Amino acid sequence: DHEDHDEEEETILDEDEARFDPHSWLDPLAYKAQVVVVRDSLIETFPDGEIDFRANANALLISVTDLDNNFKAAIGEGVCSNRDVIANHNAYAYMAERYDLEFITVHGLDPEGEPSAADIKEVVDSIAEKGITVFFVEEYTSVSAVQSIVEQTQSDTMPNGIKVLTLHTMELSPKNASDNYVTLMTKNLESLQEGLGC
Repeated sequence: DHEDHDEEEETILDEDEARFDPHSWLDPLAYKAQVVVVRDSLIETFPDGEIDFRANANALLISVTDLDNNFKAAIGEGVCSNRDVIANHNAYAYMAERYDLEFITVHGLDPEGEPSAADIKEVVDSIAEKGITVFFVEEYTSVSAVQSIVEQTQSDTMPNGIKVLTLHTMELSPKNASDNYVTLMTKNLESLQEGLGC
């Protein structure tokens, strides 16, 4: 069966938004378009593998379509009353646009470096100023930095400190070798559901 599940999706970001956020794959429908480009390039380069390339791509496209449907059902427009997500990195413009979320970036916490005490203070001050109770960080954010933020946000009203949840950006190889695009995006969905209180 050579039927392709690769319906074209319109671009959902304007040029300015797209220029500042390369993480288009965090929108499953944009990722589907990327799968199709890779599939077609493989077929052009290795025509003898066309049947396998099409079969493998179609299986992935179906899984990603299911993933998008799960996102829409769980956190899509009109599902959650809270639409604001606070994160440490501006990597989610495509996801935000697709699922009607508002990502607010708290700067000062480099997801791939060891932040200074001043960086952590900047984040803690922003959290206090914005009244944040759930903070999303990338999977490679420093564990010690996250622990420091939790400790510094402990108060009478938040005795355990801010809740920190992970959003996978998939910029680097997954920490768990058994993870893939669909499993990591499913983990993202679970974190978003918890953080948004859906």
